[in-house]
Amino acid sequence: MAVTNLHLPVAHQSEEYDIFAHEAHRIIDQLVSQSLTHVNDTNEISDPNNEEYNIQRGRFIVLENETKTQGQTSIRWPTIAEFADEKVGIEKINEYIEKEWKTAPGGHDDSWLYAIDFLERKTLEFNYLYIYRVRYSIPTRRQPIPRQTVSVYFTIDVSKIKPKNTIVHVSFVFETMRVVYHPGEFRFRQNWLEDIILFKEKMANDINF
Repeated sequence: MAVTNLHLPVAHQSEEYDIFAHEAHRIIDQLVSQSLTHVNDTNEISDPNNEEYNIQRGRFIVLENETKTQGQTSIRWPTIAEFADEKVGIEKINEYIEKEWKTAPGGHDDSWLYAIDFLERKTLEFNYLYIYRVRYSIPTRRQPIPRQTVSVYFTIDVSKIKPKNTIVHVSFVFETMRVVYHPGEFRFRQNWLEDIILFKEKMANDINF
């Protein structure tokens, strides 16, 4: 189920958004991201003294390789002429998730909710980059705003110089990962979301305030 909001980072359809909880959530996400960056920078090569870290990184490397695939996407992405504004990107990303990620073998079940947010448009010399975030979570009645989420960042590249009938270029990356994927070359797995949640939980628990 998708929850789309151009103004708030996360919002669930039947819940009033709690700005204080969001701010606390944002701070935790920032700390986790900083911690992950530090881990990646200081442990580029496997550390024989850090077995648990090596196991975790090994799992993610396997996941990155398993999701690579070759094939055709069933989604027709818009042309440059059809990409009128950022809302077109939200609609197509939602269609892509609903048709390809949810229906794929091992795709995510209905307990996972996601919100699609437009983050920014970057203006470059020859193109525009539209940046979106898809944030996954499993809200419950006891914890409607989950402690941890999984973010997937989409980039839609709209050329200024190519013919107007050219299809826009789409890529995406999962947080904690470095591999850049493209529609038609990716096989979705729900256990990836679960592993990232567990990894972030551990990193958050290890942070000393």
